[in-house]
Amino acid sequence: MNFLKRLFGKPVESHKETDVVLYSEKDNLGTRHDTESKASSYWIGRIAVNNNDPFVMYFFDNEKDAQESLLELPCIHIANDSGKLICTEVLIFGYYQTKEGKYEAIICGSDLTQELWEQAKSSFKKHGGQPLGQGELEPEKRDVHSKSKESAPKKVVFVKEEKQVKMGATFIYRIHKAPDAISAQAFLQQNPVTQKLVYLIVETPEGNYCRDVDGIYKE
Repeated sequence: MNFLKRLFGKPVESHKETDVVLYSEKDNLGTRHDTESKASSYWIGRIAVNNNDPFVMYFFDNEKDAQESLLELPCIHIANDSGKLICTEVLIFGYYQTKEGKYEAIICGSDLTQELWEQAKSSFKKHGGQPLGQGELEPEKRDVHSKSKESAPKKVVFVKEEKQVKMGATFIYRIHKAPDAISAQAFLQQNPVTQKLVYLIVETPEGNYCRDVDGIYKE
């Protein structure tokens, strides 16, 4: 079944070879880190704003182990149209080769649950990973209000468009409002961004959800 998951996506409960869920790039809700430069930019920005989002980040001797460690997580799959990893949760994820020839794998974000954090630690260790520096930051203990994945997304309303000139470049921010995170995520999933410096922002009571050319993320 691991072969089927790598090739087609996560099998459904029946486990029949004909009953598989096919994932594609449009199902990706996360921000993929597939190069060291993307990861470095994230960590520089994280330090600058004192971001303490939970994470698990280990290094591996080879690409296969790094990829397999992520594919064991329930939200990570391979898109059948691009062949790349996707994430069905609003998280930072992925793996990339470093200048030293090692491979770093990461799962990270404010929506990283305690359960998924534990699963990632277990899977990364199982596949021979070693903590990178601190290696991991546990989610804060908090009351978790269950998200109903079955609830229908509600209407997302356009608020305004803002343009800001920074370092000679024009950044475009298209701001929307939604009643909840599920509605925001559904809207962003259906509205890909193909231009650099364009940002879709959906404000919700649960925080702001955003999308740019690299994917969906939570502010």
